[in-house]
Amino acid sequence: MIRLFSLLLTFCLVLSACTTAPKGPEHAVNLTAQLEKVAEVQKWQMRGKIAFRQGKEAASLNLVWKNDFGDFDFRLTNFLGVSLVNLNVSEHKSVLVANGETYVDALPEPLIYQVTGMLIPVESLLSWVKGLPLEGDKFTLTEKGLVNTLESYCQGCRNWQVAYSNYGSVDVENGESVWLPHSITLTQNETPNMPLTQLKIKIYQWNL
Repeated sequence: MIRLFSLLLTFCLVLSACTTAPKGPEHAVNLTAQLEKVAEVQKWQMRGKIAFRQGKEAASLNLVWKNDFGDFDFRLTNFLGVSLVNLNVSEHKSVLVANGETYVDALPEPLIYQVTGMLIPVESLLSWVKGLPLEGDKFTLTEKGLVNTLESYCQGCRNWQVAYSNYGSVDVENGESVWLPHSITLTQNETPNMPLTQLKIKIYQWNL
């Protein structure tokens, strides 16, 4: 099994970017309306940075993630824009390219585990990155009525906790807007034989 951190630490730098974090809404939002709008966002692209940490290993890279109704392309690049990891997922096939090797499976989770050793609930993550809890998830709200934290419930993705901050208003096609997070921290509590895993995503741009 190729370890992602061994690959990434050879090529990546911990990047810093001077961006102004969104301040979020001035007034409380209607939670029901907010979650309905977020659920309707099925085609999006985000650009930012993602930091991985598993046990004592860590890496940070640029991120471009395009999603089209569940089919998506997830790409990690170094500071020169060189692609280090590319995961392309369609309805019937998932393809992951890393370190010159190509891995294919029907589902993305086995590929990610094969390369990284991390159990990532990809399907759930497509909702969580938007600040959208899934059925059964426990969540708390900010003082403005947006999702602040959530704890996963779904089978196969338990022990994940998600924290949000820096919500920004993003325009949608119908001329309206929706509040989406620009800072997300996902943490999986330690389980037997698995160290603590943490993903931090800083989103500089959402395109819907």
